[in-house]
Amino acid sequence: MKLKEQGALWVLDSGASAHFTYDINDFIEYEKLAPKDREPVRTAAHTIYVEGKGTILLKHKVGDKLVTTRLYPVLHVPDISARLLSMGEFLKEGLTVTGNARHISLHDRNGTALTCKPLANGQTTFYLDSAIADLQEDQVYKVDYDLMHKRLGHPSKDIMSHARKNCNGFPSDLQFPTNAPVCPGCAQGKMPASSHPPSETRATAPFERIHSDLKSFPVASYHKYKYFVNFLDDYTSYAWIVLLRNKSDAILALKQFMAMVKTQYDADIKEWMSDAGGEYKSDAFLKTLKDAGIKILQSAPHTPQQNGRAE
Repeated sequence: MKLKEQGALWVLDSGASAHFTYDINDFIEYEKLAPKDREPVRTAAHTIYVEGKGTILLKHKVGDKLVTTRLYPVLHVPDISARLLSMGEFLKEGLTVTGNARHISLHDRNGTALTCKPLANGQTTFYLDSAIADLQEDQVYKVDYDLMHKRLGHPSKDIMSHARKNCNGFPSDLQFPTNAPVCPGCAQGKMPASSHPPSETRATAPFERIHSDLKSFPVASYHKYKYFVNFLDDYTSYAWIVLLRNKSDAILALKQFMAMVKTQYDADIKEWMSDAGGEYKSDAFLKTLKDAGIKILQSAPHTPQQNGRAE
C-alpha cells in the first residue's frame, strides 16, 4: 500500500446521513450512478446530488499504531467542500462513542477504531487526520460483512453467524450490521421468474376477447354468496361481476353473460381467456364455449400473469 502525498481531513458529523467526499480520486472502487438514480442531498442553502458511490481506504493513527480503515459506502458529491464521516453510520455498525473537549473516539469490540480531534484547543469541530490509501494488487485489507457475504455466495446473516462459531479461520471480529441493506444479488436470486412484460396484443373490437376469473370471498355474504366470477372485455376494459353460491354455478353465469352480450350489444364473443382452474376445465363449461364457436385460451400453470387483466 502506498499513501497519496496529501493528507485528508475528515469532519466527524453527527448530522450526516452517510459518509461523503468531493474527490473522486479518493476511491479504490467506484460506481457512477445513472442520472435517474442520483439522490438529492439537502443542505442549509440548496439541494445537491450524489454522482456515485464506492469504497475508500483510510490510513490513520490509533494511539501509536498506524491502521487502515475501510469505508463503504462513501457517497461522491462534487459540490460539497469537505469530506464528512457520519457518526450515525458508525453507530449503526455497532461502534460506540466516548470523548471530551480534546477528542472523540469510536470503539469496536477490539478497542479504539478511530479518534477525531479539533485542529486547535477550544474548537468544537472534530477531524480525523488521515491519508487516502491506494490499493495494490498484493494488498489484503480487513474484511467486513459485505465482502464476506459476497465471497461466500450470499449466505444469510444467521448462516454467517454459525460459520463464525464453527469454522476454523473465519474472522472472529466480523461486525454484523443491525440493518443490512438489500443485496441486489440476493434479491435477484430469490426471484422465481423474470418479470412479465405487458402483452403486445389487444383485441380490435368489443367482445373479441373476454378475460375471466373466479374468486372466493373471505366471508360468505348475508345471502350466502361465497364466490364471484368476473368477465372483462379486453378491448374496452369494461367488467361485469356475477355472484355465486357454488363454483358449479359458473356455467350458468357463463350462459347468462353470453346471452346478455348477444341481446344487449348484438355481438359475439370470439375468444375466451382464463386460467386453468377446475371450474374452467369442466366438460360442460368447455362444451358451452365450443358449441358457440368461441376459441378457448388458457394461461400456463402457475402463471396468472398471462391472464393478468382478470387476475
